[in-house]
Amino acid sequence: MELGQLGTVENLPNGETVHEDEEEEEAHKWAALERLPTYDRARKGILYGVGRESKEIDIRKLGFQERKDLLDRLIRHADDNEEFLQKLKNRMDRVSLDIPTIEVRFENLNVDAEAYVGRRALPTILNSCYNLLESVSNYLHIFPSQKKRLSILHNISGIIKPGRMTLLLGPPSSGKTTLLLALSGKLDSRLMFSGKVTYNGHELHEFVPQRTSAYISQYDEHIAELTVRETLAFSARCQGVGTGYDTLMELLRREKELNIKPDPDIDILMKAAVLKGLKEDIVTNYILKLLGLEDCADAMVGNEMMRGISGGQKKRVTTGEILVGPANALFMDNISTGLDSSTTFQIIKSIRQSIHILNKTALISLLQPAPETYDLFDDIILISEGQILYQGPREYVLEFFESMGFKCPERKGVADYLQEVTSRKDQKQYWANEDKPYSNGLLTRKAAS
Repeated sequence: MELGQLGTVENLPNGETVHEDEEEEEAHKWAALERLPTYDRARKGILYGVGRESKEIDIRKLGFQERKDLLDRLIRHADDNEEFLQKLKNRMDRVSLDIPTIEVRFENLNVDAEAYVGRRALPTILNSCYNLLESVSNYLHIFPSQKKRLSILHNISGIIKPGRMTLLLGPPSSGKTTLLLALSGKLDSRLMFSGKVTYNGHELHEFVPQRTSAYISQYDEHIAELTVRETLAFSARCQGVGTGYDTLMELLRREKELNIKPDPDIDILMKAAVLKGLKEDIVTNYILKLLGLEDCADAMVGNEMMRGISGGQKKRVTTGEILVGPANALFMDNISTGLDSSTTFQIIKSIRQSIHILNKTALISLLQPAPETYDLFDDIILISEGQILYQGPREYVLEFFESMGFKCPERKGVADYLQEVTSRKDQKQYWANEDKPYSNGLLTRKAAS
């Protein structure tokens, strides 16, 4: 064969000719798709089947098996999550479309409560009668209330930055849950609140924070009769898609202007994730795979009176109920309770990938995380007795406490050390300054000064 004949189609191998025909046919399909109005284009896609045969489909009519095969191609197991999220981010970067970010600030935050102390706090029949009579007399301004004012959070300030994983640590009853509730806008109205909490400079009364942020409780409260899949799908339907649909429409408009062809599978999945009826199924199956709940997806959640899934699986369902939603700011309260260290690591790792790649915001409270889980975080907030002792990068926390006179033993886990050094009754054992005597409550006094 002469050199000049290599470029002719007639002399190419039959497989290459077929390949060129397939590419040409695919180009025609994409061209036809691009000619559609943006509204219609958001409901159409090019679906590949077995053997790479492609066809134009109405995404609203996507079958169960087609949805399953699509998700399996993109994410075979939880370890593929980072690559999948990076594909989503790359698609938006190609058209210079920025993902919305949220920076949460709190300044001079104070939270107080009124409660009975001593014997009056005991749940007895006599105290119940006293409380009822006192509430009536207090309402009629006959006798003043005997409740005492207790400080939960005392004049604290800080910043939760987007794109960074922030770990909240502290001993029991230090104010962790109250801080998470205050930042998510879900603080009990009976508590006395002062100070300022802002999202990108906007205070909580200027918008509805529940549409932007989400609080994951440490308590697992579910509808026992629903299956795991139904629970997550119901949560996804209730939360909606947020700004996802508007973002998709802008993405499609820019891609058309720049003549950019997206990855077909990513294109269909992003469109299905914002369409009513499909979003619940696509996102639910994604979260089930991410949290390792596929094996129990069709089992009832159950409760004390009805046999259901295990406690660790319930904890993952509680986390999944929020992850199926569109919230960009996550406030998670002790999400590792009842989970083994390996499962906790996998869940936190998946959340970390989402935070870093999609620039979301997260403040996560954990109780004594394992060293490998602790290392996944970027920033640390240490709280004790309602006061913040440290907020900053994880790498500098030991140096900070050494400057205060406390040193972590070589064989002690850093997270366990931080949990104990912030407690009055445990911190004395870590005192390492031989030139000065230890003083009980030194850290909290310095934080308050």
